[in-house]
Amino acid sequence: MQLISRDSRIVSDLSEPDALVRAGWFVGLTLVLSLAIYIPVIASAHGWIGVAVPPGLSALAIFTPAVVAIVLHVYDNGIGGLRTAFRPLITWRFGLRWWTVVLGLAPVMLGLSYAAYLSLGGALKPAPALAQLDGPLGLAIVPIALLVTLFLSMGEELGWRGYLLPLLQTRFGAAIASFVLGVCWFAWHIPLQFVPGDANSGFPLPLWGLSIVATAFVYTWLFNNTGGSVLAVTLFHGLFNTLGPFIALHPSVTGNPLSAYVLAGVNVTFAVIILALYGTASFTRPQKTGVTSAGGK
Repeated sequence: MQLISRDSRIVSDLSEPDALVRAGWFVGLTLVLSLAIYIPVIASAHGWIGVAVPPGLSALAIFTPAVVAIVLHVYDNGIGGLRTAFRPLITWRFGLRWWTVVLGLAPVMLGLSYAAYLSLGGALKPAPALAQLDGPLGLAIVPIALLVTLFLSMGEELGWRGYLLPLLQTRFGAAIASFVLGVCWFAWHIPLQFVPGDANSGFPLPLWGLSIVATAFVYTWLFNNTGGSVLAVTLFHGLFNTLGPFIALHPSVTGNPLSAYVLAGVNVTFAVIILALYGTASFTRPQKTGVTSAGGK
């Protein structure tokens, strides 16, 4: 099953077994490369080795999906693989309606999560990130944070959605592909639970896994409906990660497990809505085509 147009050049003429083999190579290499970065950081933090490794080094692991994807593209297609790797990142002609969805979905999801948290008895608490608005940079901190998170998000999305998702959808429908990718994506995130100072360490692992897997369905929905645009999913990812710290909802901030349940619950709800409205095959609806008569224009 192929859901992405051949014009996007994301998936070439691969048989299903070849696609799965390449998907396996991508996941394996990404996990190994990221662990090569995470393990020294974690080992140093816990005193298992006598070498001081700065925790900030773990940020390099964020780019491992993109690095592996680019390397595999170049291995398959030579220097032309660079064009294939980056082409989806400049795919922007997907219509005003989907631009509205891409830019508006993250605020909507976070807003609903916060409203649900407060309605279920969560305490209203100012986000620590808001204090940065009174700092030397003032409001400029917001666009700076957005640019940084977009760059970091690109490090993930060039690999997970730009490389792995089309390969999985060559063999599976959108729902199964999303689930498989979500599990792999979660496995790649797990070491962050052991990196000192990482905010995700405050998220209960089972709920965090459920949240990530559910969100993978949302990313697939955006990706498939924007013609395989890595730009679209990168923008959504970056906006979500930029706005999140300005809303005091992460359990590492609230200290209340209710916020973890709410965040995971909203993500699962959106995944269920997508499945209910679009089915499991492609998460898209057939395009309506007009039929004209022989003499029509």
